[in-house]
Amino acid sequence: MSVTIDREIGIDDLELVKLLQSRKSEFLPHIKEVYEKVKNVLEQRIPHVFPNYTLHNIGHSLRIIKNMASIVEDIDQLDELEIAILILSALLHDVGMAVSEEDIKLIKNDDFPYFEIKYSAVVKTIEDEELALQEYVRMFHSSLSAKYIQEELKGKFDIPRLSLNFTKELALICESHTKGFDWITSNLTVNELKGDYRFNSQFLACVLRLADILDIDSNRTPFNLYQLISPTGISKEEWDQHFIISNNQKIKKDSKTGLKTIYFTGQCESPHTHRKILTYIDWVAYEITNCTQLANTMSSQYNLLYDTTPEVQIQTIGYTFSDYKMKLDYKAISALLMGEKIYGDKSLGLRELIQNSIDSCKIRQEIVNENLQIGAEKYVPKIKIIINEAQNEVTIKDNGTGMSLEIIKKHFLNIGVSYYTSKDFKLRDLAYKPIGNFGIGFLSCFMLSDEVKVITRYYKSSDRYLINLEKNNEYTSLTKAEDHSLDGTEIILNYKNFINVFENNSAKVVAFMNKYFLTDDIQVELYDNSNVPILISNNLKTVTVPDGLIKIDLSNYLKDIEGYALIKKKSDYVSSINHIDFKGTLFQYSCDGIKIVQDTSAIDIDNFIINSELKYYNIPIVRTAMENDFLSILKYNDLEDTIDKLERDLEWISVIVPNNLDLDFKDFEFANIGDYLYDNLGYENLIELGHSNNCKTYATYEKVNLFEGKTNELYLPFQSVILSKNTFYYRRYEEKRKELYVRNVLINNFRYEAPTQAKIFDIEMIMVNLNSRKFVPDISRNNFDYPTSLDINYIIGKAIHLGAFHNLGLEDDKKFTLKKFIQSYYCEKSEFEI
Repeated sequence: MSVTIDREIGIDDLELVKLLQSRKSEFLPHIKEVYEKVKNVLEQRIPHVFPNYTLHNIGHSLRIIKNMASIVEDIDQLDELEIAILILSALLHDVGMAVSEEDIKLIKNDDFPYFEIKYSAVVKTIEDEELALQEYVRMFHSSLSAKYIQEELKGKFDIPRLSLNFTKELALICESHTKGFDWITSNLTVNELKGDYRFNSQFLACVLRLADILDIDSNRTPFNLYQLISPTGISKEEWDQHFIISNNQKIKKDSKTGLKTIYFTGQCESPHTHRKILTYIDWVAYEITNCTQLANTMSSQYNLLYDTTPEVQIQTIGYTFSDYKMKLDYKAISALLMGEKIYGDKSLGLRELIQNSIDSCKIRQEIVNENLQIGAEKYVPKIKIIINEAQNEVTIKDNGTGMSLEIIKKHFLNIGVSYYTSKDFKLRDLAYKPIGNFGIGFLSCFMLSDEVKVITRYYKSSDRYLINLEKNNEYTSLTKAEDHSLDGTEIILNYKNFINVFENNSAKVVAFMNKYFLTDDIQVELYDNSNVPILISNNLKTVTVPDGLIKIDLSNYLKDIEGYALIKKKSDYVSSINHIDFKGTLFQYSCDGIKIVQDTSAIDIDNFIINSELKYYNIPIVRTAMENDFLSILKYNDLEDTIDKLERDLEWISVIVPNNLDLDFKDFEFANIGDYLYDNLGYENLIELGHSNNCKTYATYEKVNLFEGKTNELYLPFQSVILSKNTFYYRRYEEKRKELYVRNVLINNFRYEAPTQAKIFDIEMIMVNLNSRKFVPDISRNNFDYPTSLDINYIIGKAIHLGAFHNLGLEDDKKFTLKKFIQSYYCEKSEFEI
């Protein structure tokens, strides 16, 4: 007598169930028991946890079972246990979404022990606790389903009359429906025996995933499609308005070819939704292709004979639609992204590879050392550059995290898709923020070598992968092997190609490494055709301070930014006119003309300051002795260039103008009698001072910025700089070392210039390392965009001034003036300021 499961729902009318009933299967009681247990869980608990999600109820499970019978070529050839597992997997694959209240508490307290990702990290990304919980559970629901099967249903899946069960295999099959095909082939088998029963777990997993993704119509929107349409949520009513899949049966067979085809018919009112639907169907085609390829390597009863291109018949309402797609040319795009057009110099390919190693090592360091057991040795990041001319190889080797197969396929081999900007990585919520942002950095290795080998092992796995790549060729080979000896990643380049980039001089490689990387907490060694390592050392945290300089530790004032500035006390504050370093003999202008200042102490400096500026003129006087030289040079140069060439030989005067005259200041050329800058300040007046009447001259307007501290008595000299957008990206080479790093890598073209700087000190040296993820360099990693550059200069400039305030040993009045200056010109507090 056959066992009836549920007449009301109609499960007994499903083809797979009927087949078991016809065989009087001893697995039917198992199915009935599981069905009755999970029915309420699917109908009640999942909607409670996921009120906004699409249906994952018992109806979804039954439609999957129905789809399964259509997918399999000949269900009569399936083993009784295989049919039972298919039915059970349809019932149980989503049961992990029905998390208990106890588990929800553990998740929300970040005490859920099964996954690395914390709920708090998801909340930071989504900023909605309810949606964050749903997203957290959704990400791991297949693994939670496997956990439910093994813990809550233990003992329900025994083989009749034998002390054997298929609990583990069923759990893995359910877990597989959100995993990649490499996971399936690594964790599931094709031929297992349980007593007299046999089953093919890989095949069953393929059937489950295809049956699941085909459950799409007006009654249910699969999550992948739901997310494509509107990641922030979309109502059932809105979905029904825009799109209806009208066919329940989605598989048909061509009588001539014998091939099955997946097909979709329906109508759509929105081109936006239409595009998303086609993206979903592309994913369906990908799944069909991979499932059929895998199944067709198996024995004939498991073959899936399909035309892998779905047939789509969507009626458009109110618009027309084209199936033309934008396409990219691999060679053209890769040539654009991997060359000097972006980076400026082929040698920077090495910078990109070392940065990848630094990121990988820093991530592993944080993960491992945070969970360090008592007595265990701390992890030490190590990077090696091995130059081996004899083997024609250069190897960059690190002991970082290495790459899993999933990372290789989803990110490493996917140009423009950075793992470090992916949700998978962000939700780990690590303190270290990698610099990699664009997903193209590895392409730069082809500036160093035409052929590249990558050998990598994820540090939590025993699987090693060898990837062979070739410049201008999109095809790669990937070889898997078990290997516990490899620790991290090795990049192997062609020696001749590599050393040619460095002008056939390995010493230039050493110099490059010492320039571009900070090595604090990282052991970096270079082997130059020898077993004797050359230590690469460029430390930020250890510095010898020369006599006469003062060290400002930026970490005392900033968070997520480390480094220091060395400053030197310069000129003093200004309290009288003789504290100003004028270029020439000082004259004062009045309406009566200009007169030499005999006693500077008699002049009140406050009478010459307008809006924190003391303005004056520098004017060269060309005396008779210099007349011939001046006129000779002037024949071939303009006036300003002539003055510049003879600057040291000319006699200069500086002219100050009282503020009560309210005059405009401007550069002015004196060429002829009658040329007047102001009344009684003209060509004739300069001739009276000894200027040649045959030579032109030029008045240059100058100013000194003075911030008032103690009224009329104490002024702080300062300068303001406006950084130009047009010239900002050209590095200014100077003797003073001012270097900016992002996560240990030099930003080569960055120019530090405090927007406003007190002139009571000089900045002799700056070494700064930005650790915050907020600071993302441009695609070349040589600089930042203009607004970010301004922000960085402001943040560093303020920290240096605060350090000067605390360390210059100023008297009270001067210290008070500097404090007012900082409050006036650095009033904004950034998120990095302590």
